[in-house]
Amino acid sequence: MLSAVDIISGKIILQLALATADEVRAFLRVTDRDRGTRDLVNHLAAAGRLDAKSVELIRHRAALYEHVRGEAAYVRALERQTQVPKTTVAQMIAGLERSAFRVRLGSVLVKQGTLTTEQDSALAALQRTATQKDDARVIERYRQEDFAGIERPLIPGSRLDPLDFKISTLFRGKETRALVDQAEVAALRAAAARASEPRPAAPPPAPVPPLPPPPRSPSAPAGKKPFVGGIDAVRALKRIGAYSIVEVLGAGGMGCVFLGQQDGRCEFAAIKVMLDQAASPVEKGRFKREIRVTQGISHKNVIGVIDSGETEDGLTYLVVPALAGKELRALLDTSPAKILEPAVAVRILEQVLEGLQAVHDAGIVHRDMKPENVFVLAGGKHEVKIMDFGLAKRGSQDEDEVDDAVFRTTPGEDIVGSPAYIAPESITQDEVDGRTDIYSVGVMFFEMLTGKRPIESETAQGYMTQHLICPPPTLAEASPDRKWPQELEKLVERMLAKTRDERPASCRAIQDELRSGLRDRIARGEDSKPLAETVDVEPPAQKDEKPWGVRGLLGRLFAAKSP
Repeated sequence: MLSAVDIISGKIILQLALATADEVRAFLRVTDRDRGTRDLVNHLAAAGRLDAKSVELIRHRAALYEHVRGEAAYVRALERQTQVPKTTVAQMIAGLERSAFRVRLGSVLVKQGTLTTEQDSALAALQRTATQKDDARVIERYRQEDFAGIERPLIPGSRLDPLDFKISTLFRGKETRALVDQAEVAALRAAAARASEPRPAAPPPAPVPPLPPPPRSPSAPAGKKPFVGGIDAVRALKRIGAYSIVEVLGAGGMGCVFLGQQDGRCEFAAIKVMLDQAASPVEKGRFKREIRVTQGISHKNVIGVIDSGETEDGLTYLVVPALAGKELRALLDTSPAKILEPAVAVRILEQVLEGLQAVHDAGIVHRDMKPENVFVLAGGKHEVKIMDFGLAKRGSQDEDEVDDAVFRTTPGEDIVGSPAYIAPESITQDEVDGRTDIYSVGVMFFEMLTGKRPIESETAQGYMTQHLICPPPTLAEASPDRKWPQELEKLVERMLAKTRDERPASCRAIQDELRSGLRDRIARGEDSKPLAETVDVEPPAQKDEKPWGVRGLLGRLFAAKSP
């Protein structure tokens, strides 16, 4: 079925000389007749006319154009329906066009208090209506002329660089362009003035004081010496609190995870220990937050806390059950084509939703849902536990939260977290809630079903740009060899929506959809088994593979980034 994005993509293809005009027109006709899920780009790729890099480039530029076009429609609605001064709008447009990421103007206006959330939603609805009407007119006009207009460039005289996609130059009249230009000039002058301000003369160097004694570890109890030694000394520990050490399960730059037993008990426990002097204040804050948050949740699908405390020599530790099995990441990586059977994927999804609903009911947002933080227990029943609450946030105000810019958007800044699974509002540092976790779970679910992430990039910056502006592919596009119920396509699409309001209201709402019959329709797909059966696709353990969960427990102690 032809869409306006097909017209936009066709113009991009011709402007970048990736195909001939005759080819594009021919495949536009095919797309117009096609009642399936393939669009123009898919048709050209399937015919061998476009390679993977060209497809990614076209989709990125089309998404940029659609974003700017939608923002222009929003600005028109804003000007007609509100009294926001044009100079204010122009200044914001100029600011957004200078920024590294494409943030919604409405989100900025709400955040600064110029608009209410209700006003923004009403304007967004007007924007969508205007865009849909415009789409219908464009498609009909191009059909009538047999797509002859496809040769008119999308942006005349441009190489379609990302910075060429601007509201002020593509869609606004002379008055708005002039106001935006004035705002740009004012910003440049202000920056130049700041740079030219004379700096006060540096004071003479102060005498160097004698070196102070080594600081006491912040976690060390008063009157007790801090832990002496590095990570090797931690690994050599034979006892932590009331627990004797059986084995070192894993170690990172900032701590270790041990297998241990409490005196007088036979059950194994996993003991997570942070080496304070090797960790930054941010990392220490996260570890304490993980302890505090995890203790407030009790659910079968969330890892429980057995104990926590500080050793005599100042090491902070967290004790949780020793889980036998593997992280969901490892399960995916060792599965054929990195794909799980739909029945297994749905079973895991339902349990993740169960656990997350308990987390959200406790007023907590996890903020780092990814396959590494979902543990699949051994035994073939695919029972799961959610782990690693180091980035969790309690409600909108967490007085103990470390302001560490978890998901930073400024180029060159260190990015902590998992860019492949970050929700758009986390990137823009807008308010987050349970629907933020739903987006990340949507990425995980898509990956379980297709073996691919809906957003792919080689860099963290690329991931975050695409999360903000690029529409994800459908399941049918990512995995065309399987049958996907239309209701499932719509559910995944809503879970991956760019704004929270477009996503399901809660994990419980998704569970209700699955239980209404969708889960069984998913299971009846090609090569799937009924959900009522125990589906054991757990690959055999690799040689030397530990039976205990390690990576998710280590979490931030690795001091390394994950995609």
